[in-house]
Amino acid sequence: MTDGTPTLPAQLDDPLTTRLSPAAVDPASAGLPKDGLPDDGLALLALEQMDQGVILVDGDLTVRLVNGPLFEMFDRPTSAVSGTGYRQLIRQLVEGGEFGPGDPEAITLRHVDGACRADPPRFEHRRPNGRVLEVRTRLVPGGGFLRTFTDITERRRSADELAAQRHLLRQTLENIGQGIVLLDSDLRYIAWNHKALELLGVPEEMMRGNPVLADVARYQIASHLVEMPAGAPDMGEDVDAKLHYLLDRLGRPAGEFVYARPQGDGRYIEVRVVPLPDGGQVRTFTDITDRVIADEALRQSREILTGVIDAIPALIDVKDREGIVRLTNRYYRDLPDPASRPSPDRAVALERLVVESGQGVPFYEDCSPDETGGRHDWLVTKMPLTDDGGDVTHIVTVALDITARKRAEAELRDAQASLIQAEKLSSLAQMVAGVAHEVNTPIGVTLTAVSHLADELRRIRRLYEENRLRRSDFRDFLDVAWESTRMILTNIDRATGLIQSFKQVAADQASEERRPFDLAAYVDEVLLSLRPRLRRTAVVVDLDIPGGLIVDGYPGAFAQVLSNLIINALVHAFEEGKPGRIRLSAREEPAGWIDLRYADDGCGIAAEIRDRVFEPFFTTKRATGASGLGLSICANIMTGTMRGSIELEDWTGQGTRFVLRFPVALADPAPSTARASGAAPGQRGE
Repeated sequence: MTDGTPTLPAQLDDPLTTRLSPAAVDPASAGLPKDGLPDDGLALLALEQMDQGVILVDGDLTVRLVNGPLFEMFDRPTSAVSGTGYRQLIRQLVEGGEFGPGDPEAITLRHVDGACRADPPRFEHRRPNGRVLEVRTRLVPGGGFLRTFTDITERRRSADELAAQRHLLRQTLENIGQGIVLLDSDLRYIAWNHKALELLGVPEEMMRGNPVLADVARYQIASHLVEMPAGAPDMGEDVDAKLHYLLDRLGRPAGEFVYARPQGDGRYIEVRVVPLPDGGQVRTFTDITDRVIADEALRQSREILTGVIDAIPALIDVKDREGIVRLTNRYYRDLPDPASRPSPDRAVALERLVVESGQGVPFYEDCSPDETGGRHDWLVTKMPLTDDGGDVTHIVTVALDITARKRAEAELRDAQASLIQAEKLSSLAQMVAGVAHEVNTPIGVTLTAVSHLADELRRIRRLYEENRLRRSDFRDFLDVAWESTRMILTNIDRATGLIQSFKQVAADQASEERRPFDLAAYVDEVLLSLRPRLRRTAVVVDLDIPGGLIVDGYPGAFAQVLSNLIINALVHAFEEGKPGRIRLSAREEPAGWIDLRYADDGCGIAAEIRDRVFEPFFTTKRATGASGLGLSICANIMTGTMRGSIELEDWTGQGTRFVLRFPVALADPAPSTARASGAAPGQRGE
């Protein structure tokens, strides 16, 4: 409710109405002369049938006429009000809350004054119940006024809704990130938003003049706001030629048309043209500079990625979920024989697994025939590419050609086997030489004793033949014969033991036969075979191995390990001529496993090479002829043939310590040590 001054539609109150009675139907009771109007009864009856409320007030502010619809509009009772003052009626309405809160007298005066001056002549009044009335006031000759009231609630509601929708549409158009314009059938701009002005670069004053498309295009070309598209001929500074070129191609497309154009300021604008049935157009303008930059960056990234994967010497392909190849690299495309790629059947199964599990496939080896009838070896892995939801969209396969590596590994294994065999034969040859040297002494003593006995025999025979044999001569002969025989038997037994020990150890190493053996006794035999080597040094070997510890295994392989450990110590741990001590101890700990400990008091192993002592061919004395296979062979035998392990103990004291563990009885036959490859996990060789 307002004070009667004009405001926005549907927001005006009015100085209105009076509480009147239907007595106004009677001209006499209404105070009108009977001859004031022709056929007054019909006129008053017509007033009662109107949809509008009507009130007539004379110059003295006395109500002269009021019709029935007015009572209904204000929800007032129909009682005789003839001669009632207009001021009183307004005061009644004010006190009833018709015009809102405030000073009743001031509100009454304001509304009465406005009605007398017909100011404003038309306004809208919103009643407390929400109904909207249009109030029209007209002054009558001689003073007074005629006021009509029309219920426009539905019309105002529709207008308000339409206005709200238009406001919402305007706000939407002004706040979207796109420019939008509407052109009529003459291609004249009739509506636009501010984003369109910004992207077009056209001043608002120009657009308010409703220019045609050609005028705006000319302005943009002349202001260098628009550049000619790629492929356009060089037209210099001829604005008209450029305008004709653009309008001929982009002015009136037959259907919806989208194109991108470069701006003079470096931006890129996407223009969408939508023809309308009446010949007009809707044009939208979108700044796609960031998208163009991103697309260019993506293109460059793809070129870099393509260059990178093309440079990788491996087969690379990317497949979608259906198994269709979407991307390959040059190595994949240039492979002469497609059949030499990794097995397709296996690939399909693994790719299905990747899609279902969402997990990649670790590297695995695969092979295929090549064009020469040989074989191609591959090291293959498969990795998933997922979307934001974690679903697999593509599968990347990388296959490294390891054919050359596999051949080299096979050649290396053969070379290692040959070297290991040569090392074993060398060890055996050294044993033969040592045993031969060791056997030489008892054989020499035996030969001396036999020669001396032969000389005595010839002497006693000559005395006998010459009949000069005396009792004392015969007694001396018997003493010499007895001593010589004892010496011969002792040395023959010694030589026999040496030969037997050598024969057993040599046979074990040569045959790799599995059999039960007494650990303590066998260690003695191995040390006996190494005695010639040990005698040339000042190193003593102590044993702490209980008798009766029977091992069901490969004594030859064990002898090789023990020999290598001791010989390795003699070469690396002790300086020539310096005394030293090696200790070998063994226990069955835990049950079913032999725990054999090796310890020496030599120079030890430097910390920086401890991790490499079991590596093949690693040695610190290659200049003196060391091969670097001693401890590597030990590791191969212990992890392969002996089904156990060998470790370099983390020892901070003097010397070196090894721990060997192997089962008392093997569960099944072991492979040949010559075929064993690589050290046990965590072990290295010197």
